[in-house]
Amino acid sequence: MKQKSEKTAKNLQTPKTSKVVEPSFKTMNRYVQYSTIVLFCFVLYGNTIQSDYALDDALVITQNNFTHKGFGGLKDIFSYDSFKGSGDTYINSVSGGRYRPLSIATFAIEQQFFGENPHISHFLNIVFYALTCLLLFILLSKILARYSNIHWYNSIPFVATLLFAAHPIHTEVVANIKSRDEILSLLFSLCSLWLVLEYLSTQKTLFLILSPFTFFLALLSKEIAAIFVIIIPATIYFFSNISYKKIAIVMLPMLVFFIAFLFLRNSMIAKTTTDVKYVHDVMNYSFADMNFAQKWATIIFCLGVYLKLLFIPHPLTWDYYPYHIKIMEWSNFWVVASLIILILLAYLMIKGLKSKSIVSYSIILFMLPLGLTANILFPIGAFMCERFLYISSIGFVIVIAWIFAVHLHKIKLKPLALLLPILLLFSFKTIDRNKAWKDDDTLIATDCKTSVNSVRSNAEYGKKLYKRALKETNIEVQNTMYEDVLYYETKAFEICKNVETTNYILGTLYGKYKHDLNRAVFYLNNSIHLDPKHIEAYNNLGIAYGMLKQYDNAIETFQSALKASPNNIEVLRNLALTYQFMGQMDKAKLYDDKMKMLEANKISKSK
Repeated sequence: MKQKSEKTAKNLQTPKTSKVVEPSFKTMNRYVQYSTIVLFCFVLYGNTIQSDYALDDALVITQNNFTHKGFGGLKDIFSYDSFKGSGDTYINSVSGGRYRPLSIATFAIEQQFFGENPHISHFLNIVFYALTCLLLFILLSKILARYSNIHWYNSIPFVATLLFAAHPIHTEVVANIKSRDEILSLLFSLCSLWLVLEYLSTQKTLFLILSPFTFFLALLSKEIAAIFVIIIPATIYFFSNISYKKIAIVMLPMLVFFIAFLFLRNSMIAKTTTDVKYVHDVMNYSFADMNFAQKWATIIFCLGVYLKLLFIPHPLTWDYYPYHIKIMEWSNFWVVASLIILILLAYLMIKGLKSKSIVSYSIILFMLPLGLTANILFPIGAFMCERFLYISSIGFVIVIAWIFAVHLHKIKLKPLALLLPILLLFSFKTIDRNKAWKDDDTLIATDCKTSVNSVRSNAEYGKKLYKRALKETNIEVQNTMYEDVLYYETKAFEICKNVETTNYILGTLYGKYKHDLNRAVFYLNNSIHLDPKHIEAYNNLGIAYGMLKQYDNAIETFQSALKASPNNIEVLRNLALTYQFMGQMDKAKLYDDKMKMLEANKISKSK
């Protein structure tokens, strides 16, 4: 049995085609290497600690009822769709549902101990990111033991880890608190891979027992961890001589846990019922206005953009909604170029399978995650997202480090010295990009200049400006701001007519500011159709009808509002005035009395 264990451990070290050479950096003090990586992560992302909540943080923290309960919300967090806690409106905002309870559970625990504190959340994101980079370095040191270097700081593991840590494409993952699901998913996935490799090296059963549990935690963080069902056996295959049978035995417990997760996920999503319907438009399905050929041309183009962002991570944006990426045709040069590059990558991947090429392995790491997130198998709600390159970027940094550390080292060039300018540029870009994630207003204002043709950026920036304009006391400044709001919201409406806030703001401004009542009626009717519970839209629509002297329509609108909110003082006041204009004084008095009674009760309660 001991001889068999020693044979398995030897097989794990390297394929027969390579000479086993222990890297000299293994004799170095590991604390120096580990401390360098952790410190580097905090240097890169330390400026995010002072930031506030931004973007989708509201869904999982600030507007999540389960998270607000602290420990008391943990049961519900694990029992429903991950958007349930933020209200039924969001459950069907994307197809297929979401079950990612673990990261939300960490937010609930934070809430229990620290309250609503974004600075603690940002700090913990950096901690989890640093642990991920540390584990990546340990794993690469293990599987790439066949590559030796004179100095540890010129090794593939160290160079690749620094590139991964510094890459600006990860700012969305680390600087956005909500994206902790991405961090934890990769962290636990890498942990599972490490446990499997340790088992194969030591034959200690404990490692084999723990590996499926950490994999299950990765799945509970985010479903993208499912790709490690392929990545883990691929890693064993590429960097060892372990038999297929042994690999299958090692993977069996993980497959059992994966199937169990699928059953759990489906049951939790199925029990999350809602009356809110999934709207098939470009806000939820980016390809709604495209034909089959345009859809696939756009997907191929996006894959090309992903590749470009790995080499040149600029400009960056949170918003890839239509039509930041334009509708693509197969006649477009960049679509064809992207397809050719992808075919070449596929060829290199297949060609290197037999020889166990590191390039082939890296291409698998790059392409596999994107296979689930690039709208190929199912829609993701946007054309692309920078956070979807989080796992894929590992393949990229391995290849770059391999080229620098192995091939350039042969011609007496110093890998780290050559990579230093790249690391400095990446680091500067990362630290600078973090500033955009300071808060909602900063992020939306910054990226609106990049995603100029996106419905989300235009609609969100217009909404932010509108809220600021309402508080402005200088009429001239306010009017200028209203003009800007109309510009951005009109642009959003031209892209997608089903954004409720866009219709409401346009209707309100055309009524109160532009005095174009017919346009106001048009947009406000759209708003009510999209959100039948929006009382302010009913109220403004009723006022517009009244000013047009369409009193019957005004009364019908105000009555509809009262069905949703029977004690709304503003609606009652406007309804009374409408009846007064119609000469129906009895009804006017009825609603006026009710309105005054509610006002009196409100005043007495406030005393």
